[in-house]
Amino acid sequence: MQTSLPEELLQVFQRSSTADLVTLDRHRRPTAWPVTPSFDPDEVCIDVGPVGGADDAVRDAHVALLFSEAAPMVLVQGPARVRAAIRVRPERVYVWPGADLDAEPALYDARVEEVRSAHNAEPEVGHPPPEGGPPEWDARLDALGSTHATAVLAFVGPDGFPFAVRVPVGADRAAGVVRIEADPVGAPIEPGLACLCARALHVRGDLEEDRGGWILRPHGTIADAGATVSA
Repeated sequence: MQTSLPEELLQVFQRSSTADLVTLDRHRRPTAWPVTPSFDPDEVCIDVGPVGGADDAVRDAHVALLFSEAAPMVLVQGPARVRAAIRVRPERVYVWPGADLDAEPALYDARVEEVRSAHNAEPEVGHPPPEGGPPEWDARLDALGSTHATAVLAFVGPDGFPFAVRVPVGADRAAGVVRIEADPVGAPIEPGLACLCARALHVRGDLEEDRGGWILRPHGTIADAGATVSA
């Protein structure tokens, strides 16, 4: 298979032992699952699973994979095919050199022979608005910002693909929210449905703006969702 992706990115896929797979459920709510990826250099595809998100990937082939265990941080968006495992074929790849959230990411398009800045020309399809309602605070969220200094933030981009980025987080029990302590350059963050994944801690809720920053208002927490699996 021909690809315009540079060799250094293919090496990221080859050497990475962990990643986070983001799928969309029937309500177009994003869910992040820790996975162990397996790169197929001949097909230039990445296999993961089976995982809890397999049913979601069957319903909606739009998925994303975030590689954030080391620099550079790399986000892969593409269609998924589910058989014995979930096979992701990269279409767009965002790269944050040095995992620097203040730097403009490069955008590699695997479908054409070009490298662009992080501007997405796909048509906007919209995404579900926040659910609303009071937060559901779980004592396990107190670990965010201490035991878990960072977490994977997953949401839906304006083109209908899930988007994910690893961000610093902090628990604000008094306000009943998780504070996103960064505003990543190049990430199309908008208010809407979102989730946070910090190892086995999995939080769904509403992503909202607050005093110039972003917060997640939790509506559900699971402590053992998305256990890491191998392809």
